[in-house]
Order: sequence, then C-alpha cells, then structure tokens
Amino acid sequence: MGIRTVEEYKQSLRDGRKVYISGERVEDITKHRVLGLTVDTIGAAYELAQKGDQKTRDLLIAKHPETGEPINRFYVTPRTPEDLANRTKAIHTLMRLTGGLPFGKDIGTDCLNAAMAVAKQMGNKQYEANAKNFLEHLRKNDLHTCGAITCVKGDRGKEPAHQKHPDYYLHVVDKNKEGIFVKGAKIHITSAPAANEIMVVPTRQMRENEADYAVSFAIPANTKGITFICRNGRGPWSDKEFHADRPVRELTEAMIVFDNVFVPWDRVFMCGEWQHSMNIAYTFATFHRFTAISYKVPNVEVMAGCAVAMAKYNGLFKVSHIREKLADIAAYVETLRALADAAAAKPVMFGDIAVPNPLIANMAKLHFASKYHEFVKLIQDIGGGILATSPDKKDWDNPEIHDYLEHYLGGSADYSTEERMRMIHETMRHVASHEAAFHEVTTVHAEGSMAAQKMMILHESPLKKYEMRAKIAAGILPIGTPVD
Repeated sequence: MGIRTVEEYKQSLRDGRKVYISGERVEDITKHRVLGLTVDTIGAAYELAQKGDQKTRDLLIAKHPETGEPINRFYVTPRTPEDLANRTKAIHTLMRLTGGLPFGKDIGTDCLNAAMAVAKQMGNKQYEANAKNFLEHLRKNDLHTCGAITCVKGDRGKEPAHQKHPDYYLHVVDKNKEGIFVKGAKIHITSAPAANEIMVVPTRQMRENEADYAVSFAIPANTKGITFICRNGRGPWSDKEFHADRPVRELTEAMIVFDNVFVPWDRVFMCGEWQHSMNIAYTFATFHRFTAISYKVPNVEVMAGCAVAMAKYNGLFKVSHIREKLADIAAYVETLRALADAAAAKPVMFGDIAVPNPLIANMAKLHFASKYHEFVKLIQDIGGGILATSPDKKDWDNPEIHDYLEHYLGGSADYSTEERMRMIHETMRHVASHEAAFHEVTTVHAEGSMAAQKMMILHESPLKKYEMRAKIAAGILPIGTPVD
C-alpha cells in the first residue's frame, strides 16, 4: 500500500475500538464532535502526502531504503544528520500547511527508534527482528502510531513494586509460549484514540524486583482489553470567534487501560530486561524531546508574530519598552530554533541509528519549558487587557452595535478595526484562553519534566573536563594536560 488516502485512514478507525469521552462510549470516532477533530488533524497529513505540491510530497514521502518503494518520511530510521533534519522539516511543513500538529507517526516512531537502538545494545536478535518487522508493517500500511510511555504512577514517592496497586505501572501478569499478558494504564497519550497501533515503552528505570515492569511492545488499538478514556476538547469553531477560514486543528489525549491484554511474542521488544529499562526510556526521551522542539518552533513563531502584529495594531511598535520586549521574544524563538538545528547536526550514533544529540535536545526542551511563561507574559503585556475583555464575533455581526465597535475599537490608522479584532482573537487563543492554559501546563510536563531534563543535561555534560580546565587554570595541573 505504501501511502494511504485520508478515507482509507478514517475507515481503518472503524474497527470496534473501545473509546469513551465525557462518559460516553463512541462507536465511530471519525464522526464525533471532538474526536473527529483529532482524526481530521491527523488526516490532514495524509492529504498533503497524497495531494500536496511536488516539493511537499518529496519531503513527506521517502524511498524505502531497500526496495525503493514510497514510504512515509517518519518511517525512515535516522542514520545521518540529514535524516534528522528532514524529520524536523517535515514537522515544520505539516504544521504550517495544515494549521495544526498532525501527530500521526512522530511519537510512535520515537518509541520504535528507541526500541530498535536498545535491542542492538542488548544484542537481542529476536527483539531486533521484531522491531524491524513491525517497522515494515508500519511502512507497508502507512499506519498511525501513538506512543504510550507515562504510567499513572500512583504514589509518586514509591517505586513501582511498592505501590498500593501493582497496576499503577504497566506490567506483565502472565506469559505462555504464544506471548505475554499485560495490565495497567498509560496516561497523557496524545492522539491515542485515533491511532492504528500503540507503541509501549517503560517510563523509568526498573530494579531487579521490578522486572515485570520492564516491558516494551506494539499492539493494535482495537485489541481486546484496551480501553481509551479521552480528554474532552474545544470542538469546532463557534460563531463567537473571529478565525481563519480553515478547520480547527486539535489533538485529544487519552488514558489507555490495558486489562489483561495479550501481546504475541513477535510484537515484544523488551520483557524483563530490567537492566536496560532506563536505556530505552532515556533514548525515547531524547528522540521525543527532539520531536518536541521541532514542532514547538513553528508554534512559537506564530505566537511571536501575534506580539509583533499587536504592537503595530496598537500603535506601539516603535516605543522603546515594546521593542525591548520584542527583542526578548525573538531571542526566545531563535535560541530554540538554533538548539533544535544543532541537536540534529550533532547526533550520537547507537550502532547505525542516529540519535539526536542528548545534551542539546534536553537544553532546547528546558529552554522552551522554563521560559515559556515569561514568553507568554510578554505577549500578554504587548497585546493589552483587551485580550481578556474583547467583544466577540457575534457582537461584531450585530448591526445594532457594530458601528460602536468599528468606531471605538480601532487602533493604529494603518489598519482596519476588523484586522485588529481578528488579531486580538488569534492572540487570545494563544495566551488568554482555556487552550492557552492547557498549553502552559503541557509545556512544563509534556516530553518530561524540567527536573528530568536537568538530570539528563547533568548526565551528558562534560563535568570532568570543566574541572580539569579549572585545575589547569589554578596551577594544580600543568599546562598541556590532556582534557578531552
């Protein structure tokens, strides 16, 4: 098959999967008010791969490394800096052309790339073969994957083996010659209800007495025993909003419950190798933070653009303190871009797999997360209080009061009142709405906490080299002492 159509993708989701949202069982997610938006957002990427211009299709579609057949770009296992850079370009292009984030293959392949790399490190030929065969399954059928990483965890102060309920972390409860049975729940799983396949990896380092929690596998979304419990979302545009002439793009997260789910051995990538559980979690985190900083660049570009436009519409673009704020905004965006590019340009090789530079990828994610609230505050400051109090589109369309709004809500004479109103509402969605609050939380916690990023930065940083250079400077070691 190679490259699917949007309708083929949608039809694949009508497979009897067990999906709930707001207490309601949803029989066909493609037609649901909120879940349908997730399907359409992911479907937009399928549409571009099929019908985009030649440049876009050349980016989104690659050649199978062995057969030369067309496959989706995300199913190219990265071997070079160019492969990683193309992955970033594909994410940027999809966001800019669809108006959203079509997370259809990104996170799942972050998991699979990690599983493949760690299988090689373990020297487990069966796991390597399983991962390669699963990759070929994805390539052949152009499937949507999600990555199931974060367990519900229960008491965060206790390790998996000491929880009140053993199922707070996903674990193996039985095995036979055909496969394994797993139980537990994964949470915060982006686009999960609209996935064809679920890729599971451990969420942390496991100890010897927690070997049953060191498990990684792939499983179809409609497998018996799997239930999706989804976060509700905003739904389509309302008639109260000024908005662009395009559909809403949104992805829904879900908790995935695994209730004694059977997984065949040929879909298992780790089972009991607790010594390597941190390796796979760590490698996944590196790939996933690289994915994160890739999609965040075009996102914050739009937000920065809102600040520039609001400064102009408010007639303040040349005011010194506004320009100082715009300089800080630009520095935030361009530092993130530079770090994302550097993470691709200087990969670490795990065998023949190119892993984004772990130190730089974590620095980039920490930069984005730790400074995001200040970034938002600067945009709020430039935009003004009207971001919280603006009349809406229904007010604007009411002939009884329209002229008042047209007259009193104008700004700079260089722009129409309607232009200013449209930009107010666009800016509002990014920094003064329910969606904005959602993103303020996910920026801190998605792709791992800031504490996790600092731990990885500390682990990857050349502290010994720093120390030796200081000792040479202090005369404790002689000049010329090798430090690299």
